[in-house]
Amino acid sequence: MIDNSIIGNNVNVGQGAQVMLSVVGDGAFLPFRASLFMTTMMENSMLAQNTCLQMCVIGRNTFIGAGSTWTDYNLIPAPIRARDGNGKLSLSNRPVMGGCVGHNCRVGSGMIVYPARTIESDVVLAASKERRVIDRDITFEDSDHHNLKLAHLHQTPYHMQSKGDLESW
Repeated sequence: MIDNSIIGNNVNVGQGAQVMLSVVGDGAFLPFRASLFMTTMMENSMLAQNTCLQMCVIGRNTFIGAGSTWTDYNLIPAPIRARDGNGKLSLSNRPVMGGCVGHNCRVGSGMIVYPARTIESDVVLAASKERRVIDRDITFEDSDHHNLKLAHLHQTPYHMQSKGDLESW
């Protein structure tokens, strides 16, 4: 089912996938029972089966694993706080608000992400006993790839300067 959405070039939408009020960029893949509501996916991003994104923005070349859910509503009647234009955590003055994932991220299967949370570019998140529910913003320094044996295989184009690979002009 696709309703009031914009779908880019070369997009495969699998059986049972639902796309409503969303924008999907070039090369995205929506397998069976994946769902988007008021979500924007940038080019070459992939969404795995049984994943639901509500009111989210997904950066380019990002992968979201199977069975993940991005929620947009606080179960407790507390106000939703989000990063403002100055990078400070402030009241959003919204009853619902989705999350934001940067460019070149890899989010493993089975993750649950609270409303208005952000995941910085180049982050890798793997579900574990310690981390399955994302209840705060995730920075590059919090990325799980730093603790992996093969961490050097994860390319981080949006954090190359922190490695000293780029010169400033």
